[in-house]
Amino acid sequence: MSAPSLQRFSVLSRVLHIVVALGFFGLGLTGFTLYFGGTWWAQAIAWCLGGAPGLAWLHRACAIMTYAAVMIHLAWLAYYKLALKGRLTSKDGMLPRAQDVKDLVRHMGWMLGKGELPQFRRFTYWEKMDYWAVVIGINTMGLTGLVLWFPEWFSGFMPGYFINLALIIHLVEAVIAVAIKFVIHLVVAHLRPQVWPADQGIFHGRMSHERIKTEHPGHWQALQEGEGEGS
Repeated sequence: MSAPSLQRFSVLSRVLHIVVALGFFGLGLTGFTLYFGGTWWAQAIAWCLGGAPGLAWLHRACAIMTYAAVMIHLAWLAYYKLALKGRLTSKDGMLPRAQDVKDLVRHMGWMLGKGELPQFRRFTYWEKMDYWAVVIGINTMGLTGLVLWFPEWFSGFMPGYFINLALIIHLVEAVIAVAIKFVIHLVVAHLRPQVWPADQGIFHGRMSHERIKTEHPGHWQALQEGEGEGS
């Protein structure tokens, strides 16, 4: 018999996560291969993917797929708020709250051996940072990507140096995004001893009661008091 569990992610959230993950991986692979095209490893990858034209096509396809997934998610949030009359500002939502700052400070203290571990609610401060990094970052990447995709059109009403500026911003944002997702997110979300070798919750959408009690005690207490959101 499986351990008692609670739904943490809806089917839509899980599907969109997979789409964004695949799109993000494709963007990173093709984008850096195009930018560092003079290196041996980039040339090897380019040869496997149809050269520069194939890389460019795949990069843009991944961009459209990733951006579409984020837009669908935002549309769902609008539907949840306007049609279903849900609360986006609840304690169990993804919007940052003053409590997140307090949790961050207390968590740093706990890591240094001072104080107790914060009573995290449904989503921790680092999970919210991870979430908003995608929502905000995708717009920066999308806008600069469009400038690079259609430089002739944008040059019709923008100074030419804006194209170079878009390239620099696109590259810097890409480096930051890859560092966050492939280092911080991968380690924190999947390579922790508690969930090794991977946290499968994002795939089946559930979390055991024991994990909730341990990792999200504030959320568990709210559920017992009938104040928390279970899905």
